[in-house]
Amino acid sequence: MTKPEFDPREVLERYVAVLREPGASVVRDASELAHPKEAIRIVLQHCIKTATDGESRDFLRNAYISLSNFQVISELEREALTVLSGVGPLAVEGSKLFGKQARQITHVAAPLQSLLDRVTAELAVLTQELRSLPGAE
Repeated sequence: MTKPEFDPREVLERYVAVLREPGASVVRDASELAHPKEAIRIVLQHCIKTATDGESRDFLRNAYISLSNFQVISELEREALTVLSGVGPLAVEGSKLFGKQARQITHVAAPLQSLLDRVTAELAVLTQELRSLPGAE
């Protein structure tokens, strides 16, 4: 089975365009990406290795780490993110609103924890990979 070929410039441009779009939450659905994460990762690695100025390299490094924010999100996790985004700023502890917010968050804690665990694990891998790239210091 052959891997599909992607134009690296298009992969980079489309990924940067997605990064510039505001997301509904910090964790974003991987379906927002125009290309597979692996293709984006490879293109970013190459660009980081070959970037000639520090500003571009810093941008690319941040874009590389941001890949961890894009996850396959289940329907349950999507619903949990929706509930969390609807909670709003935390109210004063002890108030009725605080109690309501606490109950809402409690109901979505498990799916959110699973999602955050995946983000954290991928972030650790990407950070380690980034450290091993030439020009990534």
